[in-house]
Amino acid sequence: MQRHFGRIEALNDIGDVLRYAADVCIEQKVMRYSYHFTPLFDAANSPRTAVIAEGFDPEWLALYEDSDFRSCDPIPERIMSHGAMLTWQDAMQAGPNSPDNLRYFEAMREHGLIHGFGIPLFGPRGRNAYASFDYDRPVSEIDPVSLGIVRTVPQAAHQRVCVLLESSRDRPELSEREQEVITWVSRGKSLSAIATILDLSPDTVKTYTKRIYAKLDASDRVGATVKALKLGLVKV
Repeated sequence: MQRHFGRIEALNDIGDVLRYAADVCIEQKVMRYSYHFTPLFDAANSPRTAVIAEGFDPEWLALYEDSDFRSCDPIPERIMSHGAMLTWQDAMQAGPNSPDNLRYFEAMREHGLIHGFGIPLFGPRGRNAYASFDYDRPVSEIDPVSLGIVRTVPQAAHQRVCVLLESSRDRPELSEREQEVITWVSRGKSLSAIATILDLSPDTVKTYTKRIYAKLDASDRVGATVKALKLGLVKV
């Protein structure tokens, strides 16, 4: 475990930190993984929350991108309130459920999202986040050592993300078009999709993203999204 902590502390790029945490989870046979970075004073299922996901069906990710659908998901907030690991099934039963909540749970079942669990990730200055994991089998069947790694490494990664965010407070100036591009990047849209939405060529969008990454001192869309959220640059 100490090896992972040392590696995370040595990384100086937000995207690299989150990529490392995701790779560790994948090594532990996690089938699906998500990290939800929430702006201060916002809800974990807010449309402003940046969601970085691995292993989920593209159809499910498209559904979750819709703010109305996402708002029906009570699981992240219930797990954050619980303050510790909770399975999705236990979170479903942790409070009264509205018809919208029940429809959301049914959509989860239809997409095979049954056995996962979530954990709260605590950071300095109230910069908390939520992460979910799914081995595609009950938690009771998971090796405790593997489960411990999956619960611990993302927490260390989140704390490192917070440190890197605090060490870079300057707010870069983005053009109106660059703000539009980073907004769609933060919503998980591909460069080709952004080109269609903004009526631009894919090469033009690629140029804009390179400029944005340079201004945000980020190497990829994950780092750029998290930093843009922290700086209040993402339009919602």
